[in-house]
Amino acid sequence: MKWVKWLLLVIFVLLLVSGVLNPVLTHLSDKNWLTGYLLQYGWIGHFSIALAALIFVGIGGPRQAISFIFGYLYGAVVGVTVAIAICSLAALANYMAARMVFAHTLARHFPVRMYRFNQFASRAPFMKILTLRLLPVGSNLVTNLLSGSVGVPLPAFLCASVLGYFPQTLVFSLIGGGVGSANHAMIYLSIGLSLLSFVLTALIYRDHLKHKLSKLNLESNA
Repeated sequence: MKWVKWLLLVIFVLLLVSGVLNPVLTHLSDKNWLTGYLLQYGWIGHFSIALAALIFVGIGGPRQAISFIFGYLYGAVVGVTVAIAICSLAALANYMAARMVFAHTLARHFPVRMYRFNQFASRAPFMKILTLRLLPVGSNLVTNLLSGSVGVPLPAFLCASVLGYFPQTLVFSLIGGGVGSANHAMIYLSIGLSLLSFVLTALIYRDHLKHKLSKLNLESNA
């Protein structure tokens, strides 16, 4: 299976080079430039912006910025859909690159961090990844790479990522599209999802803490 790893590495490098050479990447935060670019190039412009956004998130750029940009360009509903698709594809690319190509390298350079993450995600991986996605802090890229390296189940990783991306993506897409242009239902939904994300985070953290305490009790009784 070595050829698969080399093929993935070549594809990764080609995508990275094409993204770096893509002029959109240097103007990704310029809303007026992007609007003019779309008017000039049509569907090719849409594809170029999507590719630049994929590279941007894939190398660790904030997904909130992408949500804002797509909300501005396409409106809240389409913006949310496109932004989640881009962020999910970037997460999948990071995950597969770590799992198929960089796992041994990461294990050699970051053994302690990988061990701690494996201890954290090995129990209820879906809920743990969901917690990390819902938190407004932390590195999306690091979560992707560590998940692939320690072998977090792919279905749990992807499903938790999509669900966890949704609240913040909706909020920033609404901001980008102009909150005033959105209907009240979407605004209330974004507020409700934000509150729900904090509640879920608190509940999952409590469950994790209870598990650690019970483990300590078992070790002390042994």
